[in-house]
Amino acid sequence: MTKSRPLLPGTRLLTLIALLSATSAGAATLPQEPSSTAAALHAKAVQAYQTKDYAQFLVLEKQALALDPTNAKFLYNIASVEALESNAAEAVTMLDRLLAEKLDFGAETDPDFAKIRNTPEWRGFLTRLADLRKPVVRSQVAFKLDDPNFIATGIAADPATGDIYVASVRERKIARRTAAGALSDFIRQAQDGFLAGDSLAIDSARGLLYASTSAVPYMIGYRAEDFGRTGVFAFDLKSGKLMKKAMLPGDGKRHLLNALAIDRDGNVYVSDTGASGIYLLKRDSSELQTFIPPSGFRAAQGLAFSQDEKTLLVADYATGLWAVDLASKEPRKLDAPPGIWLLGLDGISRAPDGLIAVQIGPKPERVLRIQLDPPGTRITRVEILEMNHPDYEGPIQGAVFGNAFFYVANSQLDLGDGKTGAFAAQRARPAVVLRLPL
Repeated sequence: MTKSRPLLPGTRLLTLIALLSATSAGAATLPQEPSSTAAALHAKAVQAYQTKDYAQFLVLEKQALALDPTNAKFLYNIASVEALESNAAEAVTMLDRLLAEKLDFGAETDPDFAKIRNTPEWRGFLTRLADLRKPVVRSQVAFKLDDPNFIATGIAADPATGDIYVASVRERKIARRTAAGALSDFIRQAQDGFLAGDSLAIDSARGLLYASTSAVPYMIGYRAEDFGRTGVFAFDLKSGKLMKKAMLPGDGKRHLLNALAIDRDGNVYVSDTGASGIYLLKRDSSELQTFIPPSGFRAAQGLAFSQDEKTLLVADYATGLWAVDLASKEPRKLDAPPGIWLLGLDGISRAPDGLIAVQIGPKPERVLRIQLDPPGTRITRVEILEMNHPDYEGPIQGAVFGNAFFYVANSQLDLGDGKTGAFAAQRARPAVVLRLPL
């Protein structure tokens, strides 16, 4: 049965709800999705599993699946308990349904499947699983950052110059790589009180680079009193001079300002992965305003606008893709096409026909093209552009620049301990930035 995955102890993933332990019910301010009844049945099924009443579990979980037929977690749970009951054919049938959706939940090492591992059905499943794990590679290495301790996350490209900016978690700085290939520090370590780098976005019209930043125990110079500190900085693109700094007031809770989206007027929207809300930083202000209150989402991650900027698209790691009407602030879940799972999304970037998204929840990790209708209110198609790249070690958000998508293949956030601050420097390697043609 699905177990809670350990949280990756990095900046933006530090406080995410474990994907596979999330129920199918939305947060209190969201519409029930997909069915509170399915969630209730699943909760009862879990109780039956815990008491080893597997027959009752199967009855309840299959009822939940009937109400929520696209819930991959339910499929996997049924497979695991069928395996516990030595029903190899039934278990593998469910696992094959997941493989058809290109999902690997780790059954190969799950002890629930021990009883069927010597069956022909299981051997057939392993063959098909190996096919799923073959890399799908369309990108090339754009460049590398030679400093292995950089620990890269956010990335942005300046359309005016072709310069690419990359934020560092551990070293608390932002690097700039020019179109000619010259690499330098855009801002130095901890400049102006900069914390661990999270996400970057460029306001070309006003010549500004916006960066979200948060306190992380394994960043250089961390202090206990930094807990919960997070904010948004704006730097002049030419000089690196600080132009604006908006820190979220401390309230004793863990906040983590994350993805950034800038509208045509220069107003900045930023997700709070720690408290799962969204804030607004108006162009003429240095104070963050609440746009969607904390817990308005389950685990707010990526942000992007629709073409007409009337809708804010939100990637929620635990529940999928949402469209928020900017006028009413009303959220609406965007249903994925049949056979497509959109949980576990990290960053999303606007592309001409929709979005480019890095999906890190399911295995193998991948990059998706999510096509939308012009208002951004309906998903029309989802395509896997790249999957299981050999350089992946925590792929993370990216940026569309020209006719390509640039993203960090190996954020290596698992090298830092979010509780103790320990950092496995001996395992660190240079950050790899990939260029994926669109």
